[in-house]
Amino acid sequence: EAGSYITVLGAKEAATADVITVDNLEAKKHLMIQVKIIPSGDANNILRFNNDSGSNYARRRQEDGGSDGTAVSQTGINWERDYTELGFATINVINEASKEKLAIHESVTNNGNGAGNAPKRAELVYKWANTSNAITRVDMVNTQSGSYAEGSEVTVYGTD
Repeated sequence: EAGSYITVLGAKEAATADVITVDNLEAKKHLMIQVKIIPSGDANNILRFNNDSGSNYARRRQEDGGSDGTAVSQTGINWERDYTELGFATINVINEASKEKLAIHESVTNNGNGAGNAPKRAELVYKWANTSNAITRVDMVNTQSGSYAEGSEVTVYGTD
């Protein structure tokens, strides 16, 4: 549509860390979050909004076209189970302050190096049950023994 635009609201690249934070974001109605994870050792991927680590998240996840599973009353969205794999995700979020934040998430991991290993995909839908605030901060948190290696990044785009 004429006059439409998408804005890079913030980006952060880790130089070996356990948390990648993009904060001070302008509240926008529609967000697209892109995440690239390069693990160093065991590193999992837990997405949180506005630094909320309360039990305010719920998700439905499916891997490689298999059956889906759910997790409710979670302290963040754990989107990958293979802790040592290179991963990339695109997440689309409806971000209205007075409504639960609904998201569609698609991710891919390398499933081991080399052409002899087909990549894995995961599809998730989830929500952050907060109905008081728009998302103005995004955290990717590792709770395993490794870390996010240099080159890992989180980029947040937004539009109204």
